[in-house]
Amino acid sequence: MFSGQWKESMEDFISIQIPDEIITVEAMDTALGSLYRDEVTVSQTEVIPLLAVACLLQLESLSSQCAEFMQDTINNHTVCEYISAARQYGETEVEKKCLEWLERRLTSSWTVALLKEISTELMEQVIKSPGLFVMQIEIDVYTLLVIWMYLKLHPLWQGTNKDLRVQSTDYFRSKSQENSQAFLESHEGIVFAPAFKGLRLIHVVNDIRSMIMLQSDNIIPTGWFSPVYKEQWRKMLFVYQNLDHGPPEDMTLEHFNLSAHRYGRILEKSMKYCWRWTGFLYGLDIIVMYNNRTRQLSLRRNTYIHPTHGIICVQRQHSFMVKVDIASFHSNGSEKYHKTSGLKHLALGLDEEVRILQVDKHVAYPMYISAHIALVNVPLDKQQATE
Repeated sequence: MFSGQWKESMEDFISIQIPDEIITVEAMDTALGSLYRDEVTVSQTEVIPLLAVACLLQLESLSSQCAEFMQDTINNHTVCEYISAARQYGETEVEKKCLEWLERRLTSSWTVALLKEISTELMEQVIKSPGLFVMQIEIDVYTLLVIWMYLKLHPLWQGTNKDLRVQSTDYFRSKSQENSQAFLESHEGIVFAPAFKGLRLIHVVNDIRSMIMLQSDNIIPTGWFSPVYKEQWRKMLFVYQNLDHGPPEDMTLEHFNLSAHRYGRILEKSMKYCWRWTGFLYGLDIIVMYNNRTRQLSLRRNTYIHPTHGIICVQRQHSFMVKVDIASFHSNGSEKYHKTSGLKHLALGLDEEVRILQVDKHVAYPMYISAHIALVNVPLDKQQATE
């Protein structure tokens, strides 16, 4: 290669300048060795430098092997560096899998180290995602954002998750006492506002304890709530005056993704489950049931069967749009199972029950349930006005 007039033809060692600092000598050695072997051994510590070399040398087979390895080893420790590398080196499928992992695991399995790594742009993308698994209700997403914001402001913080919850709350409430301005309006907090914009506030203000928490924290500007209260009042009147019988069957996926309530639950072990999520739902009492013997997940529009603690909507029939997802994970955090019901239109009578999802027999516990439910018919422009 270096015979003839090349300067390097007279040298015993050749120095190659590589601008990508991620690339290591070991990764280059492995990549060049792959030219003489069908497969190479990929490790978690070397996969990103190896991917960088493969892209530099345009070794498509090696790039594919690295991408496949990354998809199989996504967990708390790798997801952020993997998604950064995937974006840098054009591995769109790896990026997609990382985002899916964050959507399904972040609210239930976050760690201090993981939250510190998540950028404001990435957090905004995950919180706004229609695929987000919310555990348990929307206010829990808000609580997670408060913790994440505190850690971004205090990157050296160490301690237990319990201490973190207390200290993050105390910190922002002390800020509120010092200054009446909402934290997200301050110079220090404005950078986090886009992530908090991903909250569906219209589904937070339907619970009095959540409203008291938001008021005490004084993180979210009061101006964000005016259109939310207006729209919530309009919805309530439409249902109460029998003018709204639920979302239409032709509701688009885009419309559903903007307007649906986001809920979740972890099924820890093999047993029967029966629960409802808290908050005012226009008198529509949705009971969720899981039968561990048949492995069926069902919804019931409760009216008279189960005791209730508030008003009940007695429309003979009310429509719902529902999408339920279920996932389980390996002990190392990587996903091993996912199934979705797809978007379903249900027209339920009083106390009517319907099966939503059949879980495969081989799936082990714990299982993570995500339910997105649209209860009322909201014109798209109205919903967008509340975002």
